[in-house]
Amino acid sequence: MTADDWPPLPDSIQTPRSLLRRFSAADADDVYAYRRDPEVVRFLRVAQPFERRDADAFVATQVLADPRERCVWALEQQGRVVGGVSLRIARQRLRAELGYELARWLWSRGLMAEATSAVVDAAFRRLPIIKISATATATNTRSIRLLKKLGMQHEALLRQHWVHRGRVLDEVRYGLLRDEWEEQQAANTVP
Repeated sequence: MTADDWPPLPDSIQTPRSLLRRFSAADADDVYAYRRDPEVVRFLRVAQPFERRDADAFVATQVLADPRERCVWALEQQGRVVGGVSLRIARQRLRAELGYELARWLWSRGLMAEATSAVVDAAFRRLPIIKISATATATNTRSIRLLKKLGMQHEALLRQHWVHRGRVLDEVRYGLLRDEWEEQQAANTVP
């Protein structure tokens, strides 16, 4: 299988409590509602303050994303978009990079762990990738806790790696190898 003939990832993924689906233009109001919260975008590279036009531009970018390079799902709960999950695919390197965001009123309920786990599972089941990785600001303890829940291993501390809103910040990189994911799957199916 060459990088050009990989199977597509699903347009939608149902989790026990949410639906992951492709973004549509109609999602801009919901995105604006949760992204205008400064705590939600505290560690994201987005405009502050987050304006309605920023929501329109973000959604348009998600709708137009080429799923062979970047799969993006809106996280919908009870008919409302409350976040998103993305997977940037580096076919030549057989890797993918995970990204995610969630409305603050839904934090600490396990929704993002459920959603990202479903995306990781779909990616490893369908694509011939060998690794999924993610980065987080070193002080973003919620995100780091999520990556650990996914079974990702700490791989690097990138010191003073980027400037965000006038602050120089460290980043951490976590990764999950296909072999590790397969071990998790086997452990979950043992009676």
